[in-house]
Amino acid sequence: MLNKSKRAALELSVSTIVVIVLAVTMLIIGMVLVRNIMCNALGLTGDINDKVRGEITRLFGSSGGEVECIGSGTEPIQIVPGRVNIIYCGIQAPRASTYGIKLSAGAEGLVAPKGITADKIRRDWVTSESVNVLVVPGERSDQKVIRLDVPDDAPEGLLIMKLDISKKDEGETTSTPLTAQTLDFEIKRVGLVRSSVC
Repeated sequence: MLNKSKRAALELSVSTIVVIVLAVTMLIIGMVLVRNIMCNALGLTGDINDKVRGEITRLFGSSGGEVECIGSGTEPIQIVPGRVNIIYCGIQAPRASTYGIKLSAGAEGLVAPKGITADKIRRDWVTSESVNVLVVPGERSDQKVIRLDVPDDAPEGLLIMKLDISKKDEGETTSTPLTAQTLDFEIKRVGLVRSSVC
């Protein structure tokens, strides 16, 4: 009789362990699945290049200029702290030309959000601040102009950048300044759910 109760207790403990292992396995699989679904749903921003090209195309349609940069529209573009953020410009040249695009020097080049200086942004955040691009006529060239490595502890607020744009046509020796563009960006953290899940 004692032997039967020991065997029954052993069978009960083995079946309990099997149920616990299966439950933990299902829980882990469920958590991974939910995490993947949540991250994909939250990351529906999808292909950044398509969105950038769409925004540049919209800007070209509304202005008709040769050079249009992300952030020159009516709404500020969101910049996320803790990531490298790239500022794109689209160039549509009427003839073969080399365009120079750079961050304006001095105080008017950057207006920083409260809690940080423009010099600190220029020194620590901006990893590239100019580009020279050769553009052939009839083609539009979308270029990465400025890279901003925004730290995690960056203050939220409005960041205003001014770009100086110059143009040198093929065969010319000097560059002709084009209009400067003022770009508006909003430093804003991602939501709590996305930052904790993804």
